[in-house]
Amino acid sequence: MIKAFIFDFDGLIIDTESVVYQSWVEIYNTYKVDLPLSKWESIIGSSNDAFNPFDYLAQQTNLNLNKPLLLSQFEKTLRNKTRFLPILPGVITYLKWAKKNNFSIGLASSSPGMWVSSHLNELGIDTMFDVIRTSEDVVNVKPYPDLYLSVKNFLCLEDFEAVVFEDSRNGIIAANKAKFFTIAVPNAMTRNMDLSAANLILNNLGAVEPENLVKILEIDLKTGIV
Repeated sequence: MIKAFIFDFDGLIIDTESVVYQSWVEIYNTYKVDLPLSKWESIIGSSNDAFNPFDYLAQQTNLNLNKPLLLSQFEKTLRNKTRFLPILPGVITYLKWAKKNNFSIGLASSSPGMWVSSHLNELGIDTMFDVIRTSEDVVNVKPYPDLYLSVKNFLCLEDFEAVVFEDSRNGIIAANKAKFFTIAVPNAMTRNMDLSAANLILNNLGAVEPENLVKILEIDLKTGIV
């Protein structure tokens, strides 16, 4: 039986991913350097370990860039650009339905805790989550399952007792390894990714009512299709 909904944050609750990428593109443009989306995709849902945009810029320009200054300017600009982003379609519906039906609600993000918590607070939905896990809480972020396993342990969940909502391939891989149902909800940055490992792909969370989604997945669970 499904008992919980677990949400990714960036690109799933609000579309920060597009803004982050475009902000780096603007910086690259000032140096007349391209930032290919093909390189950027490797860190969506994960961390800069796979691809570090500052290091790549330094390599392409062969300049001794002031990393602390550049990153500080980037973070201030990014925070201002993401402050008033709207909650993506269907998210509030799923959160309210989960509360009404006594589902546990978790959040698992590869981003830093302050980034996630500050946005959730501004959006007025921070108190809706029973547990929040971010990059500081684990050794390895997505595509490793650590974040989801931490949420799983905290909520005392068994295999396939939760539905994970993700927008990226890295996130889906992580959730699958933690043995959850996975729902892919791609955005402008991830719609061309291979998200076929998810149990279901939705254009947005408003495409299927929560109760119908749970029924579909529980039928799969009964028939052994997971």
